[in-house]
Amino acid sequence: MRRWVSPLLLVAAVFLLWPNSSPAPIIYRPGEGWSYESWSTMGKWRRDRAKAQLEVAKEAEAKKDWRTVHKAAKRVVHEWPLSDYAPEAQQLLAKSYEERGDDERAFREYQNLLRYYPQNVNYEEIQQRQMAIADRFLGGQRFKLWGKIPLYRSWKKSAQMFQEVVNVGPQSEVAPLAQMKAGEAWEKKADGFQVSERERHKDFGRAVEAYKKAYEEYQSNDAVASEALYKKGKSYQNQTKDAEYDQEVTLEAINAYEDLRAIYPDSPHVGEAEEHITKMKEEQARGMVTIAKYYEKKKKWHGAKIYYNEASDLAPESKYGILAKERLAVVEKFIDEKDSASAEK
Repeated sequence: MRRWVSPLLLVAAVFLLWPNSSPAPIIYRPGEGWSYESWSTMGKWRRDRAKAQLEVAKEAEAKKDWRTVHKAAKRVVHEWPLSDYAPEAQQLLAKSYEERGDDERAFREYQNLLRYYPQNVNYEEIQQRQMAIADRFLGGQRFKLWGKIPLYRSWKKSAQMFQEVVNVGPQSEVAPLAQMKAGEAWEKKADGFQVSERERHKDFGRAVEAYKKAYEEYQSNDAVASEALYKKGKSYQNQTKDAEYDQEVTLEAINAYEDLRAIYPDSPHVGEAEEHITKMKEEQARGMVTIAKYYEKKKKWHGAKIYYNEASDLAPESKYGILAKERLAVVEKFIDEKDSASAEK
């Protein structure tokens, strides 16, 4: 059995390495990767000069022959990366991925175009293409395995795409919207199916950071800044379900809403922000009353007085504020009686 192994391996090696004898139309070229070529077109798209190779890609684009566009443009980028023809070839390469349905790879190639050839392209146009791709994923389009098989949705990867748009062109026309959509993607991830409470808290925290950056970086744009403040408040508010156990986050949410009300009084979100403030302060007051009752039960009258006072100040018109005032009168009576007894001694 073993004596057959070496001859078979030799035959297989010759078969694979002998180009004129190989019936397989799958060709590998260093730097270009594997590609399928029929016998009728094998090698016909290849040229020895960058300009001529780019012309092949452009002619194929006109015919919507995206397979040939891909091969010809990729060869220009690989063989002549510093030539005057490389930027246009890089753009055609990215477009070929997009037209063939591999949006994730197209996004990366557009990103490479902006990184390596920023002076030779229409920056805004390319970033608009990237935004369109990221929007499709944000809308639920699935990421593909090997660029072919739709497999899964990923709000995390969608958020990272929008953030990359901002990172490469922070002062571009689309950057403010991209920054906002990064926050939106993190919110979607937080609200996703079977997300743990801990992960949900982290994702809303990431949304907060995205909206915070949008507000800080683009304050000259009132529409973006006011929307960012409101979304920042919402994300803080969503980080906790119970203000009693996370007062700090609740306070941050209230502060964001109050900033919106003070700085952008004409924002369409002001009414909603005021409702959220009222509800959160009521929730805080509820937490304060719970703590005050604990101190009252332990006959720690001064501790109870502090928390009833805070509850009353936070939401005086709420049921918890009214209850706090009533209990405060009782607690103060006990304190006065205790102080009088101490004075008599």
